[in-house]
Amino acid sequence: MYPVLLRLGPLEIKSYGVMLAISFLLGYLVAQKRAARNGIDVTVLLDLCFYILISAIAGSRAFYVVTHWEEYSAHPLSALSIWEGGLSMMGGVLLGLAVSWLFLKKKGVSFTRMADTLAPSIALGVGLTRIGCFLYGCCYGLPSDVSWAIHFPPNSAAGSHFHEAIHPTQLYSSAYGFIIFLVLLLIEKMRPPSGVVFASLLLLYAAARFTIDFYRYYEPEQIIVHSPVALTNNQVICAVLFIFGLGLLIWSYRRRTAGA
Repeated sequence: MYPVLLRLGPLEIKSYGVMLAISFLLGYLVAQKRAARNGIDVTVLLDLCFYILISAIAGSRAFYVVTHWEEYSAHPLSALSIWEGGLSMMGGVLLGLAVSWLFLKKKGVSFTRMADTLAPSIALGVGLTRIGCFLYGCCYGLPSDVSWAIHFPPNSAAGSHFHEAIHPTQLYSSAYGFIIFLVLLLIEKMRPPSGVVFASLLLLYAAARFTIDFYRYYEPEQIIVHSPVALTNNQVICAVLFIFGLGLLIWSYRRRTAGA
């Protein structure tokens, strides 16, 4: 794999960072095209994307630090060294949602309309960013003897942890990101009520991530439910997102029916 794509003296251009940047850029371009169609001010969209970028990175880092505190307890200031790696996507999702809701409420913009506009971009971003995870060798799976299991090089996190072939969970996640992107575009063609596209994103993403995490490696301390089946902190968050998405889906259709 290619954890570092390019070295310029002491500067290292890392694959994950490159794919993260590409995902935000393409995601914004897709959302920008959709904004006018959904009656969204492009200026508000641009401002929101900036806040989402900052909050997603901050939330991802904060969640990783909190759930891996043993790595930082002796030197708490090292938690600020984000360039050394250590992000957890679920923290970014939660903080990004909260910041978006507060920002749009202040601007007087419909949250569901904006969320529907951004939903395909978010799914596309998952698909692209997880390719970065694969190149970097993070977010890796458990050992497996399936024919598509992969041996990671020893200079990656995956290869240094497991010397045998493992599930390429990064590619599983990338695949469901691209699939959800296409499904959301198809759902939108059916002209559903406001909020349905975003609710569909939450439902599909939560279900896919919950399932894939059974094949992904987690440290024992990340497992917070042990019976009747072991569940990680991310799977618990996925369950909450699924319930929220289901509630939003029902509310969206009921609101249109009441309006009719």
